[in-house]
Amino acid sequence: MNAVIDFQRLLPAWQMLQSVAPIAHIESEADYDHATALLNSLLDLVRDDEKHPLYSLLAVVGDLIEAYEIDHEPLNQ
Repeated sequence: MNAVIDFQRLLPAWQMLQSVAPIAHIESEADYDHATALLNSLLDLVRDDEKHPLYSLLAVVGDLIEAYEIDHEPLNQ
């Protein structure tokens, strides 16, 4: 599937989303703390309702956190 993305419209939408809920690649402990706070707030609101309009956002933030934890978790030996 070749989706055509209108980047002229995407940029302001992304900037607006960032101003409301800063969602980005987690690069530091501070980013991690902000992401986990966002995730906890989303969990309080969405809970386990897969039909909630913000459920996908909850999943994306959870995936970002999981990726950071995998990359930064100390190896147990």
